[in-house]
Amino acid sequence: MALEIEGKKLEIVSYALDRFYESGFHATGMEAALAGSGISKRTLYKYFPSKEDLIEAALRLYSEAIVRDLFDPVANVSDPRKQIIAVFDVPKNTGRVRTRGCFGMKAAQEYAGKHEGIVKLGIEASTRAEMKFLELCEEARFARPQYLAKQLNVILQGALVLSHTTGDAAPFLLAKDVASSLIENVRIE
Repeated sequence: MALEIEGKKLEIVSYALDRFYESGFHATGMEAALAGSGISKRTLYKYFPSKEDLIEAALRLYSEAIVRDLFDPVANVSDPRKQIIAVFDVPKNTGRVRTRGCFGMKAAQEYAGKHEGIVKLGIEASTRAEMKFLELCEEARFARPQYLAKQLNVILQGALVLSHTTGDAAPFLLAKDVASSLIENVRIE
């Protein structure tokens, strides 16, 4: 899923994503999504005729960003087993990625039964890491790679939720221990 957002449109989506993250989707209106950005209402509505269009674009942006933010820093680790575990490492500068929760999961929960398209994009966003884990599990030649990738995503999502709740990235250290134990006991094909 290649994202084709650039320029002013990317600026709008990036800014709105932060506002939706902070205040929730239903609590954040179109104007509030860009309050303080200097972007005019006219420009906003030129690119996004509805709030749902803006949320969908934000989910697409997040989908790409989460994989990049979690997996790119460990891309130089040649052993896929070690690369999987390294995803759970907490860098000294953790940024907000690890303490904000999963944007996709938040969208899917808040729009459940209200907007099928947003729910679908939210679920897709929350499983992007699972797809990357699947690639690594297949590369490592683990038995049942799809099942293992799902387990690793559950561990990751749990760490994201707990880190968001506590406001620090410490749950990732526990998640790393759980992921390590899981990987040590997986059969190789």
